[in-house]
Amino acid sequence: MAKLRHVAITVDDLDKESEFYQNTFELEEISRAGTSEMGAIYLSDGVMNIALIKIPDENHPNYAEPGINHIGFVVDDMDAAIERAQKFGNKCMVDPNDRDAGVTWEMKMQTPSGVDFDFSEHGWPGITL
Repeated sequence: MAKLRHVAITVDDLDKESEFYQNTFELEEISRAGTSEMGAIYLSDGVMNIALIKIPDENHPNYAEPGINHIGFVVDDMDAAIERAQKFGNKCMVDPNDRDAGVTWEMKMQTPSGVDFDFSEHGWPGITL
């Protein structure tokens, strides 16, 4: 079974957006990656998570305009989840057999209408659910 765990949002100003989400929705900052110029800030309410991301390079493969970037699901069985998704017309964005990134590896996929999502078998840092 897949469980919705995060929404990734592309933003122009990581620190300003993080402050907004923390103060408005009482989310806790879990971790950061990269820099405020190109990176991510991870926020959580303890169950659902938001990844604020900034990738200003239009030539970067993960570049996106501001707004919803992708949604993420935690699954119990990665291979079954990939097979199920492909059966319904979703396409793999990375090789499902190349899992060299280790325990943080995520299967990047796209719905038939072009919405990006990922599957992972791991949770988020600091989240025990």
